[in-house]
Amino acid sequence: MRGRLAIALALLLAMVMALAAPAMAQRAAEPRLALVIANGQYRSFDGLSATYGDGDKIAAALTATGFVDASGSGGVRARRDLNTAAMLAEIEAFKAKLAAAGPNSFGMLYYSGHGVALGAGGDVTMVPVDATAANLAAGLSRLEIARKLIGSGTRTLLVVLDMCRSIADGVALPAAAPPSAAPAPAVQGAKGFRRVLREGEGQIRVDQGYLVAFSTSAGEAAFDDGIFSKVLAEEIRRPQQNIAEAMKRVSDRVALKPTGAYQKPTFDYGLQGQPPCFVSCDPTSGDRFYDCANCPWMRPIPAGTAQIGSLLSEVGRRGDEPAQHDVPIARAFALGVYEVTVAEWSACVREGACARIPSWAKENPNPLIPASSIGYGDAQAFVAWLSARSGRVYRLPSEEEWEYASRAGSGTAFAWGDEIAPSNANYDQTGRYRGSPTSPYRGYPEAVNAYPANSFGLYQTEGNVWEWTSGCVADCRRRIVRGGSFQSVPAELRLANRFAIEPSRRRDDVGLRVARDLDPDEVARP
Repeated sequence: MRGRLAIALALLLAMVMALAAPAMAQRAAEPRLALVIANGQYRSFDGLSATYGDGDKIAAALTATGFVDASGSGGVRARRDLNTAAMLAEIEAFKAKLAAAGPNSFGMLYYSGHGVALGAGGDVTMVPVDATAANLAAGLSRLEIARKLIGSGTRTLLVVLDMCRSIADGVALPAAAPPSAAPAPAVQGAKGFRRVLREGEGQIRVDQGYLVAFSTSAGEAAFDDGIFSKVLAEEIRRPQQNIAEAMKRVSDRVALKPTGAYQKPTFDYGLQGQPPCFVSCDPTSGDRFYDCANCPWMRPIPAGTAQIGSLLSEVGRRGDEPAQHDVPIARAFALGVYEVTVAEWSACVREGACARIPSWAKENPNPLIPASSIGYGDAQAFVAWLSARSGRVYRLPSEEEWEYASRAGSGTAFAWGDEIAPSNANYDQTGRYRGSPTSPYRGYPEAVNAYPANSFGLYQTEGNVWEWTSGCVADCRRRIVRGGSFQSVPAELRLANRFAIEPSRRRDDVGLRVARDLDPDEVARP
């Protein structure tokens, strides 16, 4: 009996080691070091109660995913309550260890404590525990730290600053620059000074090779409640995502946390190529990208020939559908990997650029459900806001672009074939199409990644919510939505189906998926 148990345990161990081997091999080829700093007991400013816990959670998560301490050995540990000399010394020593680890190393710095903004929309600085209103240490700004550590030669640097970026008054800053903004009112329970003077310096552009993440938006408070570090620690441990994907999930989840205090994490993206992964990478993520923290995931769609319309024999064919024919798509473009989510829409609402929409939280509290109850004007407001935030021109896809990307090479009624089943998409599954199986009516949208992607890597172009396009009929008094929704009968999910509605109408099953043109250097070449 004991012999059989030993054999079973040995086989189980072998299976675990086989599954872990790729991740272990990646970490062996990619030395990982992390410096974690948690400042809470300040001598001249309000103490912070959650920072020790912040540091411990992040240190444990990093250790679990193969990082070693900044000292070069052992599990990652949080340094607590560092004064100016200690912070500068730890960062200098961390740089030396990264340099010794070689050009393939992956370094991460996490800081939780007070923070001070140096200029409107510009740099910020960490604050040591011995700082005073008359004397803040130089050398601890975001830009200075990132430049120093990337100078080690590390391949990838991730800096996470869990601190305020808001304006206050009354404290002299280390960098001399013309004043750029008026002070903001104090926020109780936040990781920022009651009285801090913010002086500006130019717009910061992050060098390639690193990602700098903030627990809040520019000019806003980061609350001393441990929520950001909790979500970050969970995402560090989550497999099948790279660090850019992890930080975007953190941003969306924290922004929709069920508290009265809004906090939207943002980041400066300076990574090149495929970023590293904390645990394991998603082999399907490919070349998807995003342009800003609040921007949707996008995927390049190559130029090609689109099959537009339906076969004359297609079941459910409507009179406004053209007979299937070829249309050239002369230029590559980018299209949203997913429908726009409630988290992405909420960021636009927060900045006053988009209208508030009804919530599906009672039916489905997932922050990854699609935004809905959106009129055509609302959709145009969202793409205009994305354009302003990202510096790229976002738009709605044309009908031809939408159908080409949704078909992904298919000439059938649906992207997956001529039949439909409840496992394919979210629709009114009590209905039938060509004798299809049925399922109970669900009646609400599901997460935008709930069903398999098509051959272009796009999720749920069919079902879930209708998607606005730039197409129109009747002298554009009615606009075209495509794809069907959770309320649709199966035939409405056919790729050739067109649905015209008034631009001002806000149906609870209409959302959007965004598009943008690609620059020449963004287009993949054979």
